[in-house]
Amino acid sequence: MSEQDISIPEAFLPILEALIFASDEPLSEKTINELLAESEFQEFANPDAIKIAIEQINDDLARCARPYSIVKVAGGYHFVTRSQFGVYVQKLLKAKSRKRLSQAALETLSIVAYKQPVSKPDIEAIRGVNSGEIMNSLLDRGLVTIIGRAETAGRPLLYGTTAEFLRLFGLAALEDLPRMKEIDELIALQPQNLAAELGSAVIEEEEIPALPESMDISKDSDDQSEIEDIAVEEEHEQSIDAADESNINE
Repeated sequence: MSEQDISIPEAFLPILEALIFASDEPLSEKTINELLAESEFQEFANPDAIKIAIEQINDDLARCARPYSIVKVAGGYHFVTRSQFGVYVQKLLKAKSRKRLSQAALETLSIVAYKQPVSKPDIEAIRGVNSGEIMNSLLDRGLVTIIGRAETAGRPLLYGTTAEFLRLFGLAALEDLPRMKEIDELIALQPQNLAAELGSAVIEEEEIPALPESMDISKDSDDQSEIEDIAVEEEHEQSIDAADESNINE
């Protein structure tokens, strides 16, 4: 039976929505199937029917302008806030003093995500610094886990990411991680290259041209002194003329 042939009963939608809403973790299709076993909606607890039901629920939420929707992350379905309300949610998270990942932690987590299974010596070889404390922090936060031992000398522990990592970064599976080629292209796309691609000119600082000699501001003070000297001389001459005129009248 194709997806077009599946008809979802209206009564099934609020039940599915309630299960996803009440779950602390992304609700997998397997869990939904188990929860609906031996119920009147058991036949709709399959991947195709669940997918169609989720789409209908999201359509209803969008039609009512609700600030959240259901997405598939970490192998299950989970309620998330719509992106346009992110600025307010960030304020809430800051109010709760939620710790953010440091730059070093993000670097280490990226290495684990792309290189897993990977050992701590390999991580440190890539980063060039000791990463023991960082790895312990990521383990405590449930973002990485021990998945085995390497078959090399000393048999170091191997690390990989967890479902919490997928949930935190909004990924359905590791396959959804950006490809290394895509990351390289983003890094290579510097602002000047981006401007060129968009047909925009790169605005550079204009050099201030040197003033011509006739406009040399260093001469302003000399000119001002000459004007003042002339004014003093004229005033002195006027005083002399006035004195002479007074003597003549006498």
